[in-house]
Amino acid sequence: MDARYTTPCLVGAVGLILLIAPACSMRSVQTGSDSEGGPLRGFERLKPGQTASEERLSSGTLGAKAQMSERARKQEEEIRREEAAAAAAGLNDVFFAFDSWTLSEENMQTLTGNAEWIKTNPNARVKIGGHCDERGTQAYNLVLGEKRAKTTRNYLAELGVGANRLAVVSYGKERPFCKENDESCYQKNRRGQMLLGVSKAAKKTSSAAR
Repeated sequence: MDARYTTPCLVGAVGLILLIAPACSMRSVQTGSDSEGGPLRGFERLKPGQTASEERLSSGTLGAKAQMSERARKQEEEIRREEAAAAAAGLNDVFFAFDSWTLSEENMQTLTGNAEWIKTNPNARVKIGGHCDERGTQAYNLVLGEKRAKTTRNYLAELGVGANRLAVVSYGKERPFCKENDESCYQKNRRGQMLLGVSKAAKKTSSAAR
């Protein structure tokens, strides 16, 4: 090739490369890729006027945690309402010996009084919470709490309370009534707790009346 044309051609080729390279680099930054060659996950795209330091993790994970926290808060509020309703109705908890789910004579008398009130209030729905003291594993205490709740429920059913009006839940050692480390406190935590709700039918009737 004539030397007169060689130099201009080389200059043109280098210029073309320099123009293409930034465009490729820009495209790589915009699309983003992880070490395996796929698109980056979990980050939102930058919006006009937003700097890199303002990027945030996408709201999926945070939203799930917030939803779980909100659900737990509502469940705790519901338990508090049921506790207050049971106390207002005069329903009494029953208490158990260490590592036992057997009802004492005193427990039976307490449940007899509870059963009379429940039977005369047909819209009432009772949930029995099984609780344990802090000793033992959580797994073991969940089983023990369930046995205490079911024993309490079964005795109420024997006294004539409809089984469809009774539910059980085990809290194990997760919701202690007393938090001191002594036997008098442990005794208060080994209980079958009365939680009082209202039937769905009664709630609908009440809402319609308003």
